[in-house]
Amino acid sequence: MTGTTIAQAIPIAISPILTRIYTPEDFGVFALYMSLASVLSVVATGRYELAIMLPQKDEDAVNIVALSVIIAFFVSFMALIIVFVFNAWITNLLGNAEISNWLYFIPITVLLTGIYQSLNYWSNRKKEYNR
Repeated sequence: MTGTTIAQAIPIAISPILTRIYTPEDFGVFALYMSLASVLSVVATGRYELAIMLPQKDEDAVNIVALSVIIAFFVSFMALIIVFVFNAWITNLLGNAEISNWLYFIPITVLLTGIYQSLNYWSNRKKEYNR
């Protein structure tokens, strides 16, 4: 069995347990949360992480990593302000009152995803595959 096969088998194997613990509404809130976080995560780094592989010198690549992390911090901070100011409006727009408390976790999810993406491309550049 390969790692990909195992990674796909785990959710299938654990789904009977998860369906007993969580309701379909909980899964819906999770899906809504993840869709919001995914859309904002694309914006979080300005897609500059894709350019990390391109420069000839590591110094230039490090600058791109720093830029993408700084953009991720900025986007996350703006998302935090938007969530604090417009939480009720966003909750109304999404039509799900349960998402209200989870909206406060969106900025940290976006930040961590942006940092992860940048560092992942940096690791690929340095050919650190087996570590």
